[in-house]
Amino acid sequence: MTTVTYNKYKTAAMLGLIPDEENPLFLFSQTDEGLLLEIVNGRIDPIELAKMEMHNRGLDIRTGKWIGWKNETIIGNCIPVH
Repeated sequence: MTTVTYNKYKTAAMLGLIPDEENPLFLFSQTDEGLLLEIVNGRIDPIELAKMEMHNRGLDIRTGKWIGWKNETIIGNCIPVH
């Protein structure tokens, strides 16, 4: 994220123009520092976790549209939790 983009989100947050849950600056605001270290050092892949979460919500990882859970497939290295 560039400084310009960071400042855009920061300003939008301060003005109440974007909900906190949609602001990427707050993505890790409640994440334990131990988990953040695991991510920063490459031991946890946040992209794979996001794919798993999309799958668990029944959403297509490319479009975000509802596809349900009936088609159990492995996404990347992720194993579905269902």
